Amino acid sequence: MRQNDARGFVTGAIAHSFSRWAWSRARFPLPGEQYHADIDALAIRRGRAAFERIDRVSVKFPPTNNNRIATAYTSMCGTLVRVEIERATGALRIAKAYSVFECGQALVPEVVLGQSQGGFAMGVGYALLETLPPFEGGPGNGRWNLGQYRIARGSDLPLRDLEIEMLPPLTPDEPPKGMAEVVMIPVVPAILNAIFDATGRRFQSLPVTQTMLKGALA
Repeated sequence: MRQNDARGFVTGAIAHSFSRWAWSRARFPLPGEQYHADIDALAIRRGRAAFERIDRVSVKFPPTNNNRIATAYTSMCGTLVRVEIERATGALRIAKAYSVFECGQALVPEVVLGQSQGGFAMGVGYALLETLPPFEGGPGNGRWNLGQYRIARGSDLPLRDLEIEMLPPLTPDEPPKGMAEVVMIPVVPAILNAIFDATGRRFQSLPVTQTMLKGALA
């Protein structure tokens, strides 16, 4: 971190976006590229300096006609994961994980916590285990069971090292927000980013299997 500060590398970013059943989109001039993203404002910090707003070159907002569609709100959530990968075999272990979410007024906090735990397990299964090959080689042959379709078990999860933080409502009268499977969404990129940090390899398909990891470390 001290080297990043001394060299003026980017150490932070803040973005803003707007959704009207589609996301706002803008283009920002960055060194060496024109950055396109589903955001409408961007600021970056170099080293320990103050955040500097990047002037957008173009911006497009969703049409106002989209307002005719009813709006539903889901929880905001994020996840961090630390993995350990055995170089010789490619075996991966999730050593520690942290999930945080803001779901408004939780009607039954115990159920919300359980939903978040289940969503984490679903994300692990999607990222590392579950696969459904098409045609005769997959479950369409009628002979598949849980021996072929692997789901996350206790041994695949950091049961004692999964920290879940439920943030309080932003306002006393904030209504409940939907949980459901939304809590699994950040788990998958968190695992993939941890794998990239450990191996230097970006995987573009799921699941990332032990064989794939062994090949990346060979």
